[in-house]
Amino acid sequence: MSNSLLIADDHPLFREALTFIANSVLPGADVVYATKYSETKKALDEQVFKIVFLDLNMPDSNGLTDLALLKKLHPTTPVVVVSAHEDPTIIRTCLDYNASGYIIKSSEPEVIKQAINVILGGDIYAPANIDLTPDISNANSIAATQISSLTPSQLKVLIEIGKGKLNKQIAYDLDITEATVKAHITTVFKKLKINNRTQAVIFAKEHQTKNPELRAPSS
Repeated sequence: MSNSLLIADDHPLFREALTFIANSVLPGADVVYATKYSETKKALDEQVFKIVFLDLNMPDSNGLTDLALLKKLHPTTPVVVVSAHEDPTIIRTCLDYNASGYIIKSSEPEVIKQAINVILGGDIYAPANIDLTPDISNANSIAATQISSLTPSQLKVLIEIGKGKLNKQIAYDLDITEATVKAHITTVFKKLKINNRTQAVIFAKEHQTKNPELRAPSS
């Protein structure tokens, strides 16, 4: 198995600190850095990583939809979200989107080491002393379930719809035909239980892209 790690975060001091901690768990591991989502996706397309540390608030990131898409495209790669947020709802939502763990950036080095070991052992890591009891009425959990039903291609189209792009633009950017875009949109509407493009844009913005709760300056 690859002994490479991917740290996707645009904060240089945190990247440096996390590199030091990760190397103490996996001495000699090759560490690859990404400071934008596009770089993260490219790195994952080109290389297999033992673990990925992902900040959802990097430049050009679409938040939770990016996490969902990365897990769809690389289902066996452990992806752990790193964030300053300690809100149980945010943590639970990231785990609902199939993150392998959630590390709070202010955690002590020994806690981060423990998290890495748990994830490398094949388990899910969640911060201690935080109530993650699911709320069955939570809109984010419901949205995560609906998103999980989408294929990678359908999810890509939803992300582009959330950016306000027209079918012609989406077809060009994804290198597919407009007919294919329309077919994907029809299926997305059905799976998300929505009726039109406006509702799709609202869904993407409220539940996935640039989630305000996940975009604090300190994260």
